[in-house]
Amino acid sequence: MLHAQSSEINGWKARLPRLTDSARYVDALNRLSLLYLPQNLDTAFGYVNQAREIAERQAYAKGKADVWRNLGNYYALRANSYLSYRFYLEALQAYEALGDSAAACQVLSNIGIYYKYAGQLPSAVHYTAMAMDKASRLRHDSVYAGVLVNYYFVHIADSARLDSAQWALAKARSIAERYHDERTLLNMSKYEAHELLRRGDAAGAEKLLLQVIRNARENGFTYIAMYASAQLAGYKGYLQQADSMQYKVDMVNYGMAGAYREVILPMVTTLYKWYSEHGQQAAAARYSRLMLDILEKEQAARTQGELDYTAYFMQGRRLNALRLQHRSQQQQLDKELLESRRRRYVLIGIYALLPLAALLLAFFYYAYKRSRQRAALLAEKYRVISEKNALLSRHDDFKNKLISLIAHDFRQPLVHLLEITDVLRDNPLGQEETAALMVKVERNSRNTLHTFDSILRWINSQLSGFVYLPEQCAPAALLQEALESLAEMISEKQLQVRVSIPDHLRVMAEREMLQFVHRNFIHNAVKFSSRRGAISITATVAGGQVTVTVADEGPGIPADILPHLFEYRSNDRSGKGKQQGAGLALIICRDFMQMMNGSVQAVNQPGRGAALSYTLPLVN
Repeated sequence: MLHAQSSEINGWKARLPRLTDSARYVDALNRLSLLYLPQNLDTAFGYVNQAREIAERQAYAKGKADVWRNLGNYYALRANSYLSYRFYLEALQAYEALGDSAAACQVLSNIGIYYKYAGQLPSAVHYTAMAMDKASRLRHDSVYAGVLVNYYFVHIADSARLDSAQWALAKARSIAERYHDERTLLNMSKYEAHELLRRGDAAGAEKLLLQVIRNARENGFTYIAMYASAQLAGYKGYLQQADSMQYKVDMVNYGMAGAYREVILPMVTTLYKWYSEHGQQAAAARYSRLMLDILEKEQAARTQGELDYTAYFMQGRRLNALRLQHRSQQQQLDKELLESRRRRYVLIGIYALLPLAALLLAFFYYAYKRSRQRAALLAEKYRVISEKNALLSRHDDFKNKLISLIAHDFRQPLVHLLEITDVLRDNPLGQEETAALMVKVERNSRNTLHTFDSILRWINSQLSGFVYLPEQCAPAALLQEALESLAEMISEKQLQVRVSIPDHLRVMAEREMLQFVHRNFIHNAVKFSSRRGAISITATVAGGQVTVTVADEGPGIPADILPHLFEYRSNDRSGKGKQQGAGLALIICRDFMQMMNGSVQAVNQPGRGAALSYTLPLVN
């Protein structure tokens, strides 16, 4: 069994050039991607990309479903939980439409693991139970072993289900041994080592993990060797044994060999701090460079994945537009066919005029009546088409605003990250400065990712066009969240921010739209404030409405721009002058407020500075 993985990979590679059927070729590429997943993540991604291109071109449904499942696995190991979950859902829907119960069962189990890592245990238990139920009814139970192992992992910390989890682990071993499933057997050995340690047999657990690492390394299972090394390092650290650092180093080395960069980033950070604290500057510098390289590649991979999913989403929108156009053209053809038939009837009537005069008059009356009915029907259809075209236009306008929203909210944080990267690359910094910059990069990345995940969840809820779903929102809490995302800019200019809004105040609004307005108003105030200036955020209640105002101490808004600040005027937005920071973002703020039955205002303060405010209905 030791070299079965490598033998299967070599067999599929040798078979590829001889495959002439496109569907079988896509199946082979998907299989190679799945086999490389625990060996080298970049290679697995290369094969699944080839499979996706051919499957989409050939409209091969099974191939596309396998591609989505493999992409879900890939982005799970890339620590991109949002894309992983989206592709898992696409795969699950496709498998259920195809009636592929075995594949659907595997995806359900993967979604359960996704929720386990996300810390949402009830959802993890729910999806794992669905996978267990479906797997127990399969004719061939080879899939059942993997589902049982995942069941053990989900319930490993639940003392109330310890007996069932241990039963699942034992049952999985008997199935995996019957099918010679070496990958599942090695995974189970890691959990069996955990059971040995639970019973107090630390030496037995260490021996078993060393065997797992050796077998995984010899057989090309880089991912398993990496996690077994991390598990062994944890045991060594728990037992306070001196060689725990060596296994942490081994874990990082395996992770880099298999391109599991995002997975090993926390361990790289740990090693950097340890070597720095112990005065080993050469080793600390190596892991500092490795952290920077991982962060750069992580950002590039995350951006490319988001662009790929956006392109996939937009392709579906274009397909719907083409279908609507086809229906419109078909209705036009029906109209022309109707006119042709009418002309033919007239000619027949003329030829038979004398002997069939009475009949012809009756026929004309009948034809005229039918023509009026059909004309009315066509007019109704054209009216429906016009309404749908107007709806498509509104959806397209909403899509453009979403794209502008994303560009506005993420350009500045990403530019800031690039500036820090340039500083690290071009200037030799000391240990404390490097560590401080790394902390700033991590904090900035986390804030940007949190904002991005929130906006993506909102965009996902609006995929079929804008739907206004108001809820009770607390401006005080939302403004604090918005201030956290802009904390770096505020700190750099040493600004004083005063927030005077009662915590109990509530308004009816769409949360993400309101947050966009908050971030934009605060961003403009920070941008145009003088260094060491002050920003005040206040709220007033009058006539059943709340007005929230963000005021700065900057130069104010020029008199010629102020009356048209929230209007689109292409000749006035050429990018000249310091006051061009608002741009399209303020227009989107105005549109969002109108959608939420509110309004926006801008004034110059009597002394110095500008004030941007919005008004929304108050929740009593």
